[in-house]
Amino acid sequence: MAIICGTDLSHASAGALEVARALAGLRGDREIVVVHVIESAGDANQARAALETAVAGIPEGPEIRIEMVVGAAEATLTSFAEAEGADLIVIGAAGSSSKKGATSLGSTAGKIIAQTRTPVLIVRDPKPWLELATKARPLKLLVSVDDSIASELTLQWTHGLRTKGPVEVVLGAIYYPDDAAAFYGVHAKTLVDRDPEIEELLSRDLVKRFGSTDRVVARTRRGLGRIGDHVLELANEENVDAIVVGTSQKTGINRLGSVSELVVTEATQSVVCVPPNAILPTFVVPAMRSALVATDLSPFANRAVAYAFASLPEDGEIHIAHVVEHDAEIDEAETIRTLLALAPVNGPVNGPVNGRGLKIKAYVVRGDDAAAAIAQTAARLGADFIVIASHGRSGITRALMGSVADRLLRATRKPVLVLRPG
Repeated sequence: MAIICGTDLSHASAGALEVARALAGLRGDREIVVVHVIESAGDANQARAALETAVAGIPEGPEIRIEMVVGAAEATLTSFAEAEGADLIVIGAAGSSSKKGATSLGSTAGKIIAQTRTPVLIVRDPKPWLELATKARPLKLLVSVDDSIASELTLQWTHGLRTKGPVEVVLGAIYYPDDAAAFYGVHAKTLVDRDPEIEELLSRDLVKRFGSTDRVVARTRRGLGRIGDHVLELANEENVDAIVVGTSQKTGINRLGSVSELVVTEATQSVVCVPPNAILPTFVVPAMRSALVATDLSPFANRAVAYAFASLPEDGEIHIAHVVEHDAEIDEAETIRTLLALAPVNGPVNGPVNGRGLKIKAYVVRGDDAAAAIAQTAARLGADFIVIASHGRSGITRALMGSVADRLLRATRKPVLVLRPG
């Protein structure tokens, strides 16, 4: 893997080259590749001489390999990075060159991040990155998080950077109260003001999803306008050095739009753009420490409880839920006792079970849509995954039929372990 530094010989590109070489040294890379795009082959000699002059004064560090390529900057640089197997493209934020035949990289940054499958670092201020490389002070990042695959990759990219040097992380999420309330199954108190209950749940989930609490804080913001504007506001409030954002962020109602384009265009900080098809190693695996088991109390559905026990570590937590209609008349206390008794061996509630530290909690959940109620309960409780039987065989009201399991897979974003009949 290599770092590609695109240059148009501008002042901004000179700063990008400094950062690219510093990061390469931090990673232990042997070389970086400096790519200069020209419009025609006839400009190659003059451009190469100018490029060699630009890199001649660079201090010691990883070797610099100069490459001249002909074509449109965005397509040429993107294809070159893929051919080299590069894992990072570094460019200046607003380069514009007076060199004849050269192409301004800064003016095409948006096109590059829209096309490439390689993460792109757009450098506005080199100093924080150079200080990271020398470990003079931590780099402070705002990582914009949503439910897209690109956002998941931004978290792994950030973990990868943290293995090389000190990095402080602000996890930022923009929420709309109506959507968030529906997701967690809580009442939306307001559509305009902040909702402390929702923000507490979101912050908890952001930190859990990131998988570390070391030098990590979560910040949420209620959305009223463009998501990108809120991301920029968070970045300025938190005084971060750079913003890390996915290049194809979406919500269930497509409210995000082109967040990365707005951030790249208007941010005063450096920006890292991670595309949804980037190939990145996994640095932190998801933690599976709690499970929600849904049962209709039929013998087959109850078997799901044992599978939840088998899937958790010794200090895990199991939530057992039984869904009934809103107006169902049942003895909730007795039902909860029945649910707690489904543990593989009897043990005190919230205490060791079978010599293990597993904790059990039980709930009667009211809702006319069983799949939605299960998904919302799992989200509200912060369960890491859901366990459910594919269908029940009893005639109990709201028996969990196979169709509920199918609908649950569409209703939840969490992993689901489905127990199928023999």
